[in-house]
Amino acid sequence: MAPVRDEPEGSRKPLFFKLGKYAAIGLEFPSTVIGGLFLGYLLDTYLASFPWLTAICTLAALVGAFVRLVQWMQRFSNENR
Repeated sequence: MAPVRDEPEGSRKPLFFKLGKYAAIGLEFPSTVIGGLFLGYLLDTYLASFPWLTAICTLAALVGAFVRLVQWMQRFSNENR
């Protein structure tokens, strides 16, 4: 008797593929925020406006990272259907 599977025969993906998707989220989120922090710091140093541009760029990067996180989650939930 064959084992019962929830997924169709051809839809199983390798483990490294699944891990790669989650690793992409895990790396993209903090790197976006750190990039905004670094860009704000460079602009503040160049324009002598510390800490305003650092704070603004970091907050903008944080919002962008959350938007991207929601997009990833919507994509993954659509793949599971």
